[in-house]
Order: sequence, then structure tokens, then C-alpha cells
Amino acid sequence: MALIGAVVVLGLAGCSSTASTSSPNSSASSHASLDHLGTPMNSAIPKRIRHLTFTDTAGRQVSLAQLAGRTVVLSDVMTLCQETCPIDTATVVQTARAEAHPKSGKPPVFVSLTVDPRRDTTAQLAAYRRLFTDPPADWQAWTGSTENVNALWDYFGVWRKRVADDPGPKPHNWRTGAALTYDVQHSDEVFFIDPSGHERFVLEGTPEATRRSMPTTLLKFMSDDGRKDLAHPKSTAWTQKQAETVLRSLRS
Repeated sequence: MALIGAVVVLGLAGCSSTASTSSPNSSASSHASLDHLGTPMNSAIPKRIRHLTFTDTAGRQVSLAQLAGRTVVLSDVMTLCQETCPIDTATVVQTARAEAHPKSGKPPVFVSLTVDPRRDTTAQLAAYRRLFTDPPADWQAWTGSTENVNALWDYFGVWRKRVADDPGPKPHNWRTGAALTYDVQHSDEVFFIDPSGHERFVLEGTPEATRRSMPTTLLKFMSDDGRKDLAHPKSTAWTQKQAETVLRSLRS
């Protein structure tokens, strides 16, 4: 675990193992009512990060700067993760569905940016997105150059490490059938960015999702540990309702 400003402890989970990290721009704020959910913040995202370009599943060039004026929920993802990423994505998608028609203002934009740009091509991410039948219009999946992906995740403090797959039979890409030769261990965070481009809140670790929210293809692809986490979430797991609470606080 990493200690932020000597007062806030971040609990992190990885795709195949855990690691400790702290965002270099993290700072606790006075949002005491949300402290029990995650890490309140108020940090302006610099222009060099907001203007980094990526590619969405339609092949369009995108950036955080283009989403100015909208609340953004930014999460890390790897389509070939067999443990936490399917659970993370399922919870993000369910939250996006719940937030599709707010009582006032525009709905938030949900962005899942890969930590594995080598394998998470536009086609791979598009197929991943389609697994969630009728994916929400406000949920986007992005990839990009290794340089830009690393620059963004380094700024936000998402830990990543490429490692060889375990000895023995190799898992296969659920889309292409190709054998997987490496894994990317990484921490799991969801970042909430307000319409003015300030990072306002972070949820850490594996969330709580329902089996019903998980596409069959990903459920079959998950490892035994992944399915165990799905069936028996940790007491510290964040939930869709908690993410909605954070979003309501940003609208107030």
C-alpha cells in the first residue's frame, strides 16, 4: 500500500498480481462525506496530458481535451485480462447505463483506456465493447501509441508491468484464438474528472459486479481467481452505487 500525503491509504489490485503506487498529482481535499468511498482530490490536469491523442473504436482521433465541459470517468482496461478487468468493465458499463439520462445536464462520458496498446488494437477494443450487448453510447474504449498511453497512465499513477505468462498451457485471445505469451500486471483505478478538467476523485481496486452483468465470452475467459473475485467480492470492493454517489457530488 502507498501513503498519500501521510493521511490517505490507497488499496490497489492488479490484473494478475497486485502492486503499490501513488499518483504524482494526488492530494487529499475536504470532501469528508466521500472519504469512505475513495480518494477526494482537486488537481488540474495539465494541457500536455489533456491533449494527448488516442484512437476510439470507430478509428477517430480523441483526447481528454475534446471532452471539455463533460464529466469524464476514466478507467484502465486490458481486454485480455482474465481476472479484474472484466469485473471493472462490467461495473463501469452498468454505471454508464444508470447515468445515461440524468435529471439535469449532460451525462458523463466513460472512457476505458488500455494498458496494453500492443494487443488492444482498435479492432480488439471494438469487439470487446460489442460483448456488452447494446453498449452505452457514452462509454468509449480507447487505444493509442505506446508513448501516449504510457504518458497518460504515468501521470495518473497507474502501475503497469509486462511479464511472461505462467509456464504451462497458454490462454488464448477470446477473439482471434492466438496464444497469449505475456501478461500486463497493473493497478486498477477509476478517475473522476470534472467538466473544467480537474481530477476530483479516485476509486481503487476491484469493484463488485454481478454475474448477470458479465458477458458470457468474458466469463468463460476469466481465470478461476477472476471468477472467485466475481462471486465473492472483497469487503473493500467499490460498487456501482458508490460511483453514482461520486457523480452526484460532482453535479452538486
